[in-house]
Amino acid sequence: MKRVVPLVVSMMLMSACSPNANTLVAAEQPKSAVESKAGISLSDISGHWAESDIMAIVAAGYVDGYPDGSFKPDHTVTRAEFITMAAKAAGVKPVPGGDNKEWYAPYVAALVQAGIHQYKDFSSGDWNTPITRMEMARLAVRASDKSLQSPEDSTDAKKFMFLATQKGLITGMADGQLGKDESATRAQSVKIIQRILDVSQGKKLEVDKRAASYAEVELTGSNVQTMWGSHVVELPYKMPLRKTKAIVKVHQVLIMDLKERDGAFRSMFDGDLQRVDGKPIGDEYFIALKIDVTNENGGESDYTLWRQLASDSGMEVNILDKTGEVDKRFYSPGILSSEGWHLFVLPKEEARSQKERTGYVNLRLHENNGATINLGIKE
Repeated sequence: MKRVVPLVVSMMLMSACSPNANTLVAAEQPKSAVESKAGISLSDISGHWAESDIMAIVAAGYVDGYPDGSFKPDHTVTRAEFITMAAKAAGVKPVPGGDNKEWYAPYVAALVQAGIHQYKDFSSGDWNTPITRMEMARLAVRASDKSLQSPEDSTDAKKFMFLATQKGLITGMADGQLGKDESATRAQSVKIIQRILDVSQGKKLEVDKRAASYAEVELTGSNVQTMWGSHVVELPYKMPLRKTKAIVKVHQVLIMDLKERDGAFRSMFDGDLQRVDGKPIGDEYFIALKIDVTNENGGESDYTLWRQLASDSGMEVNILDKTGEVDKRFYSPGILSSEGWHLFVLPKEEARSQKERTGYVNLRLHENNGATINLGIKE
């Protein structure tokens, strides 16, 4: 029966003058699962969260079940297996020849020539090593983005995970965490292949904001782009305060939607929020700035941010512990330690209005000796 080649290849076609052009085949409309491979029956996927994707990808011939009729969706998948699956889905022709006679070698060579894989991607282990979610994300992003399909591309792992989550190619684990070093399962790998196919056909994938926030903070120190589509200064950022020899740096800017109790980073701040002025908190964003203070002379600094900084909105908050007292873990730097958090809230309507007027959201701080710092920037 004729093997079907999906539309994903249209995203990867090189120009006629490209040395990779002869490794690619023409694209044609995928057939339905029934048309592609009739009579598929797998004994262990009924009710599984990836059941429909498994059936579709098996039907298309990109991966097979086991001789006993099972699929083993929660078993790990090796690098060789995923590479082969990705190559088949991409429609690249296996490239024979070379010293490596292993069954997967032609598929590896094909993806390398197509710019989807680089031999240096795997710095340890071998082709029988279970592929990690990070390694899978890198392949998925390259397969979905022609601009990254170059042997000279040096995009780092953090950037690949960020791009994968922003595009919806990778979603978080049950708790939203990225699980970068976790071994991927056969079900997860099938899901990624299906998402690559969806992107190639112009479908917009749903983005897991929790996972995207974690990936963005790992890359930049902030999740402002994920939450607001905005940007902040490059972190860590030395705040230009006046009349002090202390160095005050912002290391992280975390944005949380107070209506999302299970949102990214919310569990870190696990007490009750209370505005310093005693007014109630409404439909607002919770903003946490991770800050430290050091002395330029190298000694202990007697400078404290306690009551030295105020947000533009003037809505500073404390976090209360179970006894109703201010939680000491979140004191401003200089009270109990040289590092801590500056916490405030920003009304959602204000954030929306700022974005519409200026293209970004202000994160302006006022220092009581006259300095004004805006962490938000327009790009």
